[in-house]
Amino acid sequence: MASNRVRGVTTLICLTCGKEKFFTQEVPASVSCDQCASTVFRTFDTPTESDEAAIAALEAQARSMSYGDASPDTMPGDLHDLDAR
Repeated sequence: MASNRVRGVTTLICLTCGKEKFFTQEVPASVSCDQCASTVFRTFDTPTESDEAAIAALEAQARSMSYGDASPDTMPGDLHDLDAR
């Protein structure tokens, strides 16, 4: 029986130490980090099959990587502010 569910990879990133856990099936209800035993994760879903919604989301998030292109939402003084000592 075919499933209408989009196939993909779910990545959980531990907010305490940054260790990643990957799931291709359902994510368990209770997950703990193997490194620090934290139970708080940030979740990212990455589809492995193209569909219109996934393509539109990737295009909306894409940035130009050409040399000399400005970063979005960056003002000329922002970089100077980062060097404050």
